[in-house]
Amino acid sequence: MRVFVYYFFSQFGKEVFCNDYGFGKQDEFAVNLAMVLDSWGYLMIINREGSFVKKTLCAIVGILLISVCAVTAFGADKTTKWVWPAKSKLFVGFSQADLASTWRTVETKDMDAVAKKRGYKIAVTNAKGDTEQQISDVESLLAQGCNVMVIVAIDADAIKPALDACKAKGVPVIMKARGSNGTPGVDYVTSIMSDFVWEGEQAGKWIANAAKKKGLKTVKVVEIEGVIGGTDVRDRGQGFQNAADAAGNFQFIAKQSANWSRSQAQEVTRNILQSTGGKIDAIYCQNDEMALGASLALQAAGLKVNKDVFLVGVDGMYESFNAVKAGTMSASVTCTPKYANLIFDTIEAGMAKKVIAPKIAVHDALVDATNVEKYYNLGF
Repeated sequence: MRVFVYYFFSQFGKEVFCNDYGFGKQDEFAVNLAMVLDSWGYLMIINREGSFVKKTLCAIVGILLISVCAVTAFGADKTTKWVWPAKSKLFVGFSQADLASTWRTVETKDMDAVAKKRGYKIAVTNAKGDTEQQISDVESLLAQGCNVMVIVAIDADAIKPALDACKAKGVPVIMKARGSNGTPGVDYVTSIMSDFVWEGEQAGKWIANAAKKKGLKTVKVVEIEGVIGGTDVRDRGQGFQNAADAAGNFQFIAKQSANWSRSQAQEVTRNILQSTGGKIDAIYCQNDEMALGASLALQAAGLKVNKDVFLVGVDGMYESFNAVKAGTMSASVTCTPKYANLIFDTIEAGMAKKVIAPKIAVHDALVDATNVEKYYNLGF
């Protein structure tokens, strides 16, 4: 039995939570206690890169530890028993949120190509941004006999019925590119995606540093968001807010959704420029498609990127890298859509009865005029 063990330590009223990512903020006592558990074979540590250290595991229903410090640990395993297929029987269902952007198109082609290269059967659906359609798509994939599901969720909450349908059949689910508000190991196996909070933070830090070099005391910022409800929108927004809080001089002039669309972002930016008289210092777009649309609006208004307005996007499209070279975009934080190999490596690990980390990060980079040549090959 493969068990994810979570420990909750309470020492003199101080609560400490240690999970299977390893150890973060717990005190020395908790670390020492965890080391003892590890030596007994009760603990598995999974690092942030998703690799794992295999230990002898016991089927633990609960652990009661009594010490002079009156420390209590709990650990009733509530993980779902996923039924992994034999390698020769693998049939992957890929529920795509939409194909409205270059990113999603490349992502879908990558999944299909890697599946075929490895000799696996795959069925792909396109929900076209409709949450009800996505639930129907997943149910259809299950009816077709798909025995592993990969889902790009439109909405982190609305996807729950689809996850429940898979869970009822024991079909393992991997959340790709966007997460769910469910619990890994219970509602789905793992999520594999870029660190969206980090991406937002990098964009914000770049703007803060550029504004400082320019001598701006207050930075008037516009944030253009993707489709509201996705974890990518939420987390990229949170990351940018983290950077804004750290900078201490960001003044948000406007925050508006353009639904990942270049044309909508162009219109949103044009309207904001008209309403503010062009008095803004920076625009942060949560993807490059929208940043390229904002760039068109800036050019039409006679404003120059970097001189008049800083413009940062996220994705790392070749088109955005070329815009950075041309000076019509300031920077882009990469968010590669091409990591299907990692998805299938994880599926193969599951079929081999190996332990899978509850969250696996895809690593990215910030690209601007100083390093665009170095990172150009990361584009798509």
